[in-house]
Amino acid sequence: MANTYEWHINQMTAKVEEGELKNVIWLINYNFTAKDETETPVIFSTINGSVRVQYNEGDPFIPYEDLTKEDVVGWLEASEDINIEGMKENLDKQIDQKKNPVDEYLYPNWN
Repeated sequence: MANTYEWHINQMTAKVEEGELKNVIWLINYNFTAKDETETPVIFSTINGSVRVQYNEGDPFIPYEDLTKEDVVGWLEASEDINIEGMKENLDKQIDQKKNPVDEYLYPNWN
C-alpha cells in the first residue's frame, strides 16, 4: 500500500486591513505529512514550510471566517514555490529509511 499524504495548516499571517478588505492572508505555515499505515506502529514523516500568497485586486476574495482547509490547501498546491511530487519523494525516502535504517545510534556507558 502506498503512503498517504496530508496537509496541516499551522498558522496563517494576515494583513489586518488591505484597502476595504480585512484579514488578507499573506503567509501560510504548514506541515505536509506522509504515513505508512501498513506498519505497527504507523510510520510517518513530516516536512514543515511556509509559503507567501498574494491577493490580487479583482480576484475572488474569501473572508477569513469563510475560509476552509480545502481553500488554503488549494492555494498551497497552486503555489509555484511548492513541488508536491518532490516533497512526496522526500517523505517516501524518509519513511523507507525508518523502515530500513542504514545508521544506528550507539550510546557508550563510559561515564
